[in-house]
Order: sequence, then C-alpha cells, then structure tokens
Amino acid sequence: MLRLPAITIFFVVSLLGQSNIYFSPSFDPELARAGMETISRTDLEAHLSFLASDITEGRATGERGLAIAGEYIASQFRRLGLTPLVNNNSFFQRYELIKTKMGDDNELALLLDYGSSSIKESFQYEEDFFVSPRGLSSNIEIQAPVVYAGYGISAKEYNYNDYAGISVENCIVLILDGEPDLDNPNRFNGSLDTRYADLREKLSQAKTNGASAILIATNPKSEELFTDKLKRWKKWLHRESMSLPSSEPNVPVLTISETTADKILVSTGRTLRDLQIELESEGKSNSRPISNSYVRLNINLNKESIVSNNIAGYFPGNDPFIGHETIVISAHYDHVGKNADGKIYYGADDNGSGTSALMEIAEAITRNNHAPKRGFLFLAVSGEERGLLGSKYYVKSPLVPLANTVADLNIDMIGRNASDSVYIIGSNMISQDLHEINEYAANQIDNMFLNYRYNSKDDPERYYYRSDHYNFAQFGIPIIFYFAGIHDDYHKPTDTIEKIDFQKLEKVSRLVYLTGWSVANNDTRPRKNAGVQPTLPDQIKY
Repeated sequence: MLRLPAITIFFVVSLLGQSNIYFSPSFDPELARAGMETISRTDLEAHLSFLASDITEGRATGERGLAIAGEYIASQFRRLGLTPLVNNNSFFQRYELIKTKMGDDNELALLLDYGSSSIKESFQYEEDFFVSPRGLSSNIEIQAPVVYAGYGISAKEYNYNDYAGISVENCIVLILDGEPDLDNPNRFNGSLDTRYADLREKLSQAKTNGASAILIATNPKSEELFTDKLKRWKKWLHRESMSLPSSEPNVPVLTISETTADKILVSTGRTLRDLQIELESEGKSNSRPISNSYVRLNINLNKESIVSNNIAGYFPGNDPFIGHETIVISAHYDHVGKNADGKIYYGADDNGSGTSALMEIAEAITRNNHAPKRGFLFLAVSGEERGLLGSKYYVKSPLVPLANTVADLNIDMIGRNASDSVYIIGSNMISQDLHEINEYAANQIDNMFLNYRYNSKDDPERYYYRSDHYNFAQFGIPIIFYFAGIHDDYHKPTDTIEKIDFQKLEKVSRLVYLTGWSVANNDTRPRKNAGVQPTLPDQIKY
C-alpha cells in the first residue's frame, strides 16, 4: 500500500475542511448584544464633553491641547485593559513631523537660451504665481528645462496619456488645471470632473514620470481667474504646513496665471489657449518640450521639527488559528486648534464624535460576553487635518503587520445631519464581502439606513481620499469610511457639543461595533474583489 507523508494528509484534510466553508455576511446578533448595549449616548456625551472642551484647545497637531486629549484616550484604553503595543509598553506611537511656513524669498524666472544670447524674465510672487507649501519639507532651488504636458493626466480607462511620447525626467512640467473637454461621451465629457482633475492625482503622475517641479496653469476656460484662486488659497499659503520626514525629493507645485504660462510658452509660438484648443479639437494630447526654455525657481521655507502621537490599544483574538488577524477601528482625534485671536475650534463633530465612538466600541468589545476570534486594534490618529499624516505614518510603521490586518473601519464625523442614516464610503471598493457584512449589521439596528451617495472614486467631493481609511486602502486592505456629511459648522468655532445628535452617534457607533464584531468572528476574512467593482445605487435613503 502507498503511504502518504503525514504533512500531505494534513494538507488534503485541511483542503477538504475548507471546501465546506462559504462566506456568509450573517451572524447571530445575540452573541454581540451584551457589548452593543454598553454603547450609550450618556457615555458618548461624557467622552465628547472632555474632547470638545476648552481644556483641549481645539486639539491641533503638535499643540498642548492634543497631548491632553491623547492622555485621556490612553487612560480609557488602560481602564479597559487593552494591550499597549509600542516597545516601551506604551499606548503612544510617537512620530516626527516637519512644520514649515513659507518664507519671503520665493523666485520664479524664465530663462531663454539662444546660444549666443539669453533673456531672463522674473515673475512676481502672488501676482504671477504662488506656491503650495503642503508636503514640502526643505528649501528648494531648481533650474531645469520646461516640458508642456497638456493636462498632466495618465488615464488608462480613457485611453488618454499626456506623458506618452515625451520625457519629463528632471524637467519642470507645465500643465493645465482641470481635465480635457473632449467630444466623446466615453472619455472626459466636461460635465463632471473625474479624479484625474484633482491636483493630488496630477502630482502623483508627475512624480511617477520623474518631474522635478510642476507649474499648474489657470485653465483658460475656467470662470475662476488666477486672482480668484489666489484669494481662495491665500489664508492657506501663509499657514504652517506639516509633513512626515522623507528621503524622497520634494516636488513643488506652483500655480501660475495664464499670462505667466504664455510667457513660458513663447518659444513655441503658441499661447496656452491655442494649445488647449488644439488638444481638445483633435481629441488627443499635444505634449511637447519647450525648446530653449528653462525655468529657475527658488522656494524659501522656515521649518522646525515637532513630535506627535497616535494612540493604539490592542485586544487579542482568542482563536488559535486566526487570532493573529486584526480589525483596525480608526478615528482621528486632532482638529484645527485655535485661530490667531485665540478662538477655539472645538471640533465636536470633527472628529470628537468619531473618537468618542472609538472608545465606546473598544469598551463594547472588551465587555462583550463572547470574546472575538480575531483581534482588534483601536487606533486614534493625529495629523489628519494636516494631510492624513498619523495614519500615513502608521501604515509605514504598523504595530500589527499589514498582512494580518483584515479590515479598517474608519469613523470621521458621525454626529450630525439626518438622524436615521449615515454615508458609507469604500465598503465595496476592495471587498464586496465587507460591504455585505456592513449591510447585514445595519439591518440589526432600528431605523439605520445606509447612504451610498458619495461612494465613488470619481465623486467630485473626493471623500474616499479625504480621511484615514485611504492610507489603509492604498495597501489593499478592505475599508469602510463612516461619515455623516458636512454641515455649516465644519471647520468653524461653532462645531460644538450642543449640536451633536447623540442618538444618531449611538446608532452609528453600534453599527461599526456590529460590523467589526462580525468580521472578527466570520469563518473567512473579507475576500478581495476580482475584476470590475460592483455597482451600487446612488443612494438608499437621503
């Protein structure tokens, strides 16, 4: 008789066992009820009363008030018996930030080199151009040839690429704001911008293609003039910016007027408007180098190093086989601090509501009668208001391996607007399984409706890209972003606790808890989608 090795027998038996395991979004809510009932509007209000108080001073990253809020969150994690994962047995994941502010010596100049002679034309800061300080961490001095690259877009699904046939390696790239208005309904139709019109997407493409800097020119078709754009941006230009230290070279973004662009394009014999009309009438990119033309730029920054913290508490899974797998529940606990006059921006909804929910969900998991099979990491991140910095640092230095992170449920602003619904963003983008689990969980809560109005990568509000779940999504980790929408008090001192709907806050917190609990106890981790993303209705309920 042929004898199979023991390891082979084990492998075959394991496969046969798994063949009977099918994904199901359903679960027994009674097994999670004891924990769910600990989530109360009274406790949520108690947490939020501290987080959105005068003592936390608006919780600005790098400021004393945020440190006070962090100590409060850590004390709650300690009270619940969560495990600290940082090396020194701490709940605080410390990280460094570079804080910068634009200096006074910023230069942009055009150099035309004709061999035997040269011409230099200097442009005036805030008259002809301005610089976005976001993401910059050091002074920059560049002199390089200029390449015109249309709209600076590379989009395979639209069979469109402004970088095809040109090289922008170590060059300064001149691009148009927005996206092309092409006479083709299957491509860019101009009625609603896609994600490719967003500056962050253009910056990513320029970096990928090796550009040293970007000059983004005011779109000649736009109703917003350069002066209007400057007025809209001005308060941000003089505000301190923050970024993570990086060995990658800075790629500065300079916004320029149409007149400035025309001067840079002078050796082509064409204006920016001429090139735009040509591109859109022919329906294809007309990118080209600008011969004999060099741009010199000098960006002056004042900078200092500061320290901030994420707060992380772990609750282990009890299953010997999948207990190492982890669900992250995340919320940012920072806000925007105080204005120049000392007025506090309380941030009760943004994101005191999500942080309060995070602590209540942690208590529900630890107090439930049935321990979860998979573990939970409760993660309060800082730096969200400055560019998702805390979560960006976390995914680069995770406390639980990303390979073992099965989902991130991110909570940001869930205490306002319609009392019986919440926006769900991203639930089906990576894993349809996670989407179905969340829908099943919502059915266990009375008068809880899920709204998918913003659940699109191309939604003009771009909410999918605007909170901390996005950093997890970039690593292929299934995510859900729970969000109740913008209101008139967004980023204003009037975002205060008396405007919070605590009944809604309780319901959404319970939804996140049930979804997380179900993921933790499901026989299979949420599977990633294959092929085309499933389509959802625009909304279920406003």
